[in-house]
Amino acid sequence: MRVILFTGKGGVGKTTLSAATALLCARRGYKTLVISTDAAHSLSDAFEISLNNTPKEIFPNLFGQEIDALEQIEKRWGEIKDYLIAFFSSQGIDSVEAEELSVFPGMEELFSLMEIRNYYRNNKFDVVIVDCAPTGDTLRLLSAPEITDWYLKHIFPIGRTAAKAVRPVASRVLPFPFPEDSVFEAIKNVSLQLAEMKEILENGEKTTIRLIVNPEKMVIKETQRAYMFFNLFGYSVDLILVNRLLPSEIKDAYFERWKELHQEYLQMIEEIFSPLPIVTLPLYQKEIVGLPSLEMVAKALYGDKDPANIFFKQRPIEIEKLDSGYSLSIRLPFTEKKDIQLYQKGEEILVQVGSFRRNILIPRILLGRKVQAARMDGDKLKIFFS
Repeated sequence: MRVILFTGKGGVGKTTLSAATALLCARRGYKTLVISTDAAHSLSDAFEISLNNTPKEIFPNLFGQEIDALEQIEKRWGEIKDYLIAFFSSQGIDSVEAEELSVFPGMEELFSLMEIRNYYRNNKFDVVIVDCAPTGDTLRLLSAPEITDWYLKHIFPIGRTAAKAVRPVASRVLPFPFPEDSVFEAIKNVSLQLAEMKEILENGEKTTIRLIVNPEKMVIKETQRAYMFFNLFGYSVDLILVNRLLPSEIKDAYFERWKELHQEYLQMIEEIFSPLPIVTLPLYQKEIVGLPSLEMVAKALYGDKDPANIFFKQRPIEIEKLDSGYSLSIRLPFTEKKDIQLYQKGEEILVQVGSFRRNILIPRILLGRKVQAARMDGDKLKIFFS
């Protein structure tokens, strides 16, 4: 199953380009699902059809789904949520506040994204296209499998073992309800599902991200940060889509300076993101809603190319055998050496770039080897092992 995620700063046109790509995939004979994980769904508006939490056929071979985040939380977090509500209530917290505190920020979008795992498992669709939340939320979502996987390996076994030992006494003396085994089992299931989703997202032969950018300085800067982050976490980006360029045929003097700026920013985007392929789209004279308009955008985007293709292949993380040992390379575009902190702790390498941090489990081939040195080589952080 091919998975394509569309993301970018809020308002750049993610939904429109996701919907247009999905329509063209369906036209080419792929059984296609386009899903929205953004809390502010707008797929229904783009297709001019009512969508809900169940995939609905929009067009032959094309299905749409706007995920009900609350339903996803109840399905995947229900038992843990019930325990947290009971815990907070036992501490004197108001029942409404306890309900709010039992669901962590970003969890709605995260569990919505986990639908990808279900479709990947049942292989019901050829292509799944995801209209993601704005970039900031997407960054948090895509790091969640890595973070929860770390907790599963380091905290969960200790917590569960300790719970078995102290439960008989704790239940009598503690001023809060002690979690049952079923709560720990629910946490384990959620963590395992997230780890499985992480494997799907990291599979560059199946899953790629398409970044949408408008010709504006702030949008370009945020897209740079997002691209660096996706490389740090091992996710593949295969296309940059520059949306809403002012077309050259506009002759009104009022827009002349804007046209010049757009061309300057387009050149900047091409220089920054090379060698990634870049596709441009004009600012259309009308709102893009309905199948005819989406089909027009799809043709402008891809021409005769297959939208399900992988347009650029470059592995974010690579291991290389050297005469003196091995090197682990992580692509970190737009990053300077002074911005990176690097630590080795047992079987893990911790890489921090600014406010982004990743714990990388050392691949089996490098276990037992020590980090000898590290340096930036172009846009790659190269870590050398003995």
